[in-house]
Amino acid sequence: MADVVAGVGLVMPNQPPPQPHAVPEPEDRDYLLKRADQHRRQGERCDDAGRALHARFQRMYEDRAAALSPADD
Repeated sequence: MADVVAGVGLVMPNQPPPQPHAVPEPEDRDYLLKRADQHRRQGERCDDAGRALHARFQRMYEDRAAALSPADD
């Protein structure tokens, strides 16, 4: 039997959640890099477990920013 997850809808067991629907905007890359830097700085103030978690978020945001083409100047 499937479960309902708040804000997601019907989720089947053992299946990944649906991908977010977003339209890339020129500001998206800058935002993602800003969030990566925030996680880098937060990780500097954490214990090892928190540091590892923030490092994973930092890499995730950096990878997503790298996947977007840079804004044309």
